[in-house]
This record gives sequence, C-alpha cells and structure tokens, in this order.
Amino acid sequence: MTLIDQYVTLTLSLPDDLLLPNDGEGETYISVQTANSSNPVQVAHYKEPILRSGRWNFYFSHNYTGVSVKYRVNVSMSHKGVPLLIDLDHFVIVHRMPHRQTLNLSPVGRLYIQAQGPQVVKPEEAVTIAAHEHDNAGMQLTKVHISEQLAEAFYLEYDPDAVVPGKRYTLTATENEYRNSIEIYPESVVLKPLG
Repeated sequence: MTLIDQYVTLTLSLPDDLLLPNDGEGETYISVQTANSSNPVQVAHYKEPILRSGRWNFYFSHNYTGVSVKYRVNVSMSHKGVPLLIDLDHFVIVHRMPHRQTLNLSPVGRLYIQAQGPQVVKPEEAVTIAAHEHDNAGMQLTKVHISEQLAEAFYLEYDPDAVVPGKRYTLTATENEYRNSIEIYPESVVLKPLG
C-alpha cells in the first residue's frame, strides 16, 4: 500500500458559476470526525485564509484496517466573518482503501439536493401488492409484482392454510417506479373466518 493509499481523497465541489468574493478576509475550515462511535474522534481539521472555488481535493489519513468507518465532514467558508456555505454535515463511509468521494457543497442560497431517482422496472412488475398481518408488516403472507393494468382489478391468490382464522390482514400497494403508495380496496380484511 502506497502512502497516498492511506489517505481518503475528498473532492470538494462548488457550483461552477458561483462567484466568491475576492476582497477582504476569507477563510475555509474543514473538520473530519469519526461518526460511528459515541465519542467522536477528531481525525482532521484544516484552516486556510483563502476561499476556493470550483473543485479541489482534500486528503485525510485513514488509520483503520479491517473495519468500516463512518466519518462526519463539515466544511465552512466565510468572508469577513459572514458564512458563505449552509452548515451541513457530510458523511463518508470508508470500507477499504483507497477511497475517493465527491462532496457537493451548498453555498447560501443554493442547497445541493440528492433525490432517489425512479427505479427502472419492467412493465409487468410496475406495481407490488402485499398482504401482511394487520399489526405486523414484517409478517408477510404474500407479495406479487404485476402490471399497472392488472393492478386495477385482479384476484390475489394466497394459501388459506397459512392464514390464521379470524386474524385481520392489511393489503398494501406500491407503484414501483417512484415508490409511491397506491390506494387499494380492501385495505384491511379477515382472510379466513373463524369457525
């Protein structure tokens, strides 16, 4: 392992069109702490009297082997004492070295957002219908993936011998591309009467 392989490489990124002030006092401060322990350990802290723009690399030493480590990284920039970045913690999880990651910083007035994109699904698996115990969603009786057209009205088959007589079951439906819940009827039903 080379010396550089013992360091985590973070590419800190600001919007390309962001214009930072170039007069007066500017400061950039970077703090790195372990985040997966009750007592965080300061791993790195760096302060420089300049403001950087665009993208630049920051390195910190990773002294752990054979274990994954979660780090909390906080980057702040100020000009004449006025904060230029939104105060956000960024989390970096290092499983093995070398590790490289980009952190997109959020200047005041521009929050960088990451959203889960839609999942590509086959048309015949566009909807998931599940039946589970009414008071325990983890106890699933059955689950099917079907097309949107079939989901409008169909018979959900289940094993009557796996059903507890008189017990109420809940049905849920999820549209798989965007993970939205879909209204379903009936949403709660006793699948096997007592008796």
